Amino acid sequence: MNEQIDNPLKKYYRQPQLYIKLPSRGEWWPDGSLSKTVTNEYPVFAMTARDELALKTPDALLNGQSTVDVIQSCIPNIKDAWHTPVCDIDHLLIAIRLATYGNAMDFISLCPHCKHKNEHTLDLQLLLDKYNTVPSWNKTLHIKDLLINLKPESYKTLNGRSIKTFEEQRLIQMVGQNNLSEEEKLEKFKEMFKNLLKLTVEGVAGNINYIKLDAHTVVENSEFINDFFQNCDRDIWNTVNDAIAEIKSNTPTNKIDLQCESCTKDYQTPLVFEMSNFFG
Repeated sequence: MNEQIDNPLKKYYRQPQLYIKLPSRGEWWPDGSLSKTVTNEYPVFAMTARDELALKTPDALLNGQSTVDVIQSCIPNIKDAWHTPVCDIDHLLIAIRLATYGNAMDFISLCPHCKHKNEHTLDLQLLLDKYNTVPSWNKTLHIKDLLINLKPESYKTLNGRSIKTFEEQRLIQMVGQNNLSEEEKLEKFKEMFKNLLKLTVEGVAGNINYIKLDAHTVVENSEFINDFFQNCDRDIWNTVNDAIAEIKSNTPTNKIDLQCESCTKDYQTPLVFEMSNFFG
């Protein structure tokens, strides 16, 4: 019988560089998508050369596949990154960058007061630590006779909607350049803006876990929930939309505190994740 020989190079394989806790605390991950740990701590490995190449493939970047592949490669406990709750995405990407390139990340921001371009070095470990105090998505809103329970949408849902939004915006530009009559352009624009509005509503509906009408009626069907938000009154819409916006605004990457080196005024800027250069 042939004996299986272990690769003698195994001891040189990459090892975990750090351990992180998920902002979601492991909630909202469907069965089989995350191999959970008792401590809610997960090992993070540095990227391989293959991972870096994946982030330079334009089509894979656009459709989100490279992001999914890199997350699963660097955090093996994640079995299906498409189901990652969006509250975990930025945290995971920061951890992977830190594990690969170290704590320091250089970036440029524009001062809103004097328009001076400032160069900064951000300590990613300090930013990562802030995710331990992010507000929970497990929030229930009492609106009229309804109990509306919130949740973070999945990366797959967010990415799919982002692609549709990008396509609609591109079509708007194309229609403006086509040799159509003004009446034809107006009809096209109306249709596309209607589609964009629908996508906006879907974004809110995607953050709903369930809607409880009474002790016996709880709606969890995503199509029913989306249909409800396409047709509900503005008070319900505004209350839910504001609650979601407030949770998202408290994400650490949305509020990086800075000071302008020219006018010395303080300001805040979001950390924008452009995958093609964030890992560069």
